[in-house]
Formats: sequence, structure tokens, C-alpha cells
Amino acid sequence: MRAVRLICTWVLLGMLLGCQAYSDGSKRTVGEFTDDVQIKAAVKLRLLNDPEVKGLKIGVSVDKGVVTLSGRVPSDYARQKALRITGETGSVNGVEDRLSIVE
Repeated sequence: MRAVRLICTWVLLGMLLGCQAYSDGSKRTVGEFTDDVQIKAAVKLRLLNDPEVKGLKIGVSVDKGVVTLSGRVPSDYARQKALRITGETGSVNGVEDRLSIVE
């Protein structure tokens, strides 16, 4: 029983310490990572709920509050609307546009 408790303690400690740095070299804290996940979910939900944007083909990634949109949209109007929707989402610090228009 004591060995199991010791192993669980070391595993938990390793997980907590491992959350401070990521393999991509960034030094995001657990809080920053969590904020980015929440921003991504909120942006993706808003894009999916808009019939003109058709958010299924738009990829959303977030790094320290900066959202990158990638993928395909049906028109320039949909592209501009996707950028506007993203910028208006709470906690977004910036928007990077990597969208392409495909009819």
C-alpha cells in the first residue's frame, strides 16, 4: 500500500511539473494553456453557429490569446465575418488570418 501511494505521488508531481513547459519550447503556464483552450472552444462554437461562415472547414488554434484561423471559406464576405466574429470573442488578443476562399 505504501509503495502504491509513493508511486502515485511521484506520478502526480511529474504531471504538475511537466505542465509548466511544452515540447514546442513555449513557457506557457497551466492557466495560459487553459485560457487558450477556452478561447478556442468559444471561437469554434461561434463560427459553427453562423450559417454564412460555415465553420466546419475552419481550423482554430490559439497561442497566448492570439487566434489563428486556417482553412477554406466560401466567399470574402464569410472570411471577413469569421475574422470579425473571432475578434469579438472575449479574451482574444489578436487574430491571424490564414483563410483561403474556395467557391
